Amino acid sequence: MRIGFATEGSGGLDAPVSTRFGRCETFTIVEVGGNGEIRNVKVVRNPGASAASGAGVKAAQKLIDEGVDVAVGGNIGPNSMAVLSEVGIKVVTVSGQNKTVKEALREVLSSL
Repeated sequence: MRIGFATEGSGGLDAPVSTRFGRCETFTIVEVGGNGEIRNVKVVRNPGASAASGAGVKAAQKLIDEGVDVAVGGNIGPNSMAVLSEVGIKVVTVSGQNKTVKEALREVLSSL
């Protein structure tokens, strides 16, 4: 399973999960095996971060292109939600400030 986290910065598992989805700086893509072990971590730039318009759709398309099964962020807007849902990507909202990808990953895995 591939999980895409909206993040700020390139800190990988230690990066904070962004409260914004469409305009987050980066996405941290975590590939997780069947028993929850982390197989791979990749950080990619979000093309929606600096978009004049359509940030949510551009961000969602990036995660689709990366082949994620689950999208995670603090606040996922209606346009992003519609695009992700249309292609069958599960959307998970995480709450709380300054939560790292590692912390959010535990939450997400326990909720699936």
